[in-house]
Amino acid sequence: MAYRFSPDDPSLQQALRRIADEELRAALAVLDDTRLPPQAVHDVRKRAKKLRGLLRLLQGSFPDHARENAALRDAGRLLALQRDAEVRLATFDRLFPGTPKALAPLRRLLVLDRDAPPAPSHQTEAAEILRAMHGRVHGWTLTGKDHRILAQGLARTRRRAAQAMEDAARSPGFDAIHDWRKRAKDFWYQTRLLAPIWPEAMVPLTKSAGDLTEALGVHHDIAVLHARLPPDLLSGRAEALFNRRARAAQQDIEARVFPEGSRLFAGDPGAMAKLWCRWWLLWRDQAASAPDSARSISATVSSTP
Repeated sequence: MAYRFSPDDPSLQQALRRIADEELRAALAVLDDTRLPPQAVHDVRKRAKKLRGLLRLLQGSFPDHARENAALRDAGRLLALQRDAEVRLATFDRLFPGTPKALAPLRRLLVLDRDAPPAPSHQTEAAEILRAMHGRVHGWTLTGKDHRILAQGLARTRRRAAQAMEDAARSPGFDAIHDWRKRAKDFWYQTRLLAPIWPEAMVPLTKSAGDLTEALGVHHDIAVLHARLPPDLLSGRAEALFNRRARAAQQDIEARVFPEGSRLFAGDPGAMAKLWCRWWLLWRDQAASAPDSARSISATVSSTP
């Protein structure tokens, strides 16, 4: 079943357990393969981030949030090195197609990073963390009424995303943009969870949130690439070329993402959360009175890219 709430979930607690079980099973199936290509690493890390988005939505009523969030974070970090090297090389090639001769030493370094064999122990350790977590999933509990849990979580996510955007607009440095990206991703994951409640409204919103986080991700990738540049590797002129192109690309992204973010996070967080929660309650009532219709809506949303 896809990463979204289902009309077959009798409660948020059951939805939490079901989604976590599905995502962790899929991640562990990948990690059990001793040959782990970069795309497979990316898949596991994405599943961990999706689960962190779900846990943040429910964190105010989930007593085990801190422990499980830390487990997902640690597993993701263990798998980060090889994937980061792949992304740095792809980012360089996107910025400098054809590789100017002056920048060839940097690209050679990035290729060496990418081709370095990953530490097998990292894959094993990540699998152990996620396997232990999977063993705890069916004992997870939530405290409080479902509609209050959901309303509080949605309001908190929108509020934090809007605040992070404001902070980044005032000082668009690496840390501020990266923090906004993380908070925007939480919002994106939560729109995906709620997509079936009103597909005509939620699916376009999910796409807009996904486009925003993708652009912020490219901005972050450029910053990470820049941080990998060793002192004295390039001539002064070559380094100036690199810095100029990288900064121009980031400024182009900034010119687009702040207007997009302002539209996406417009509205009072509490009021918007209550509205979405009302839609969710109506959808749940429909699922109870006409389950086949609700399942049809969920299936339609699941087939949407």
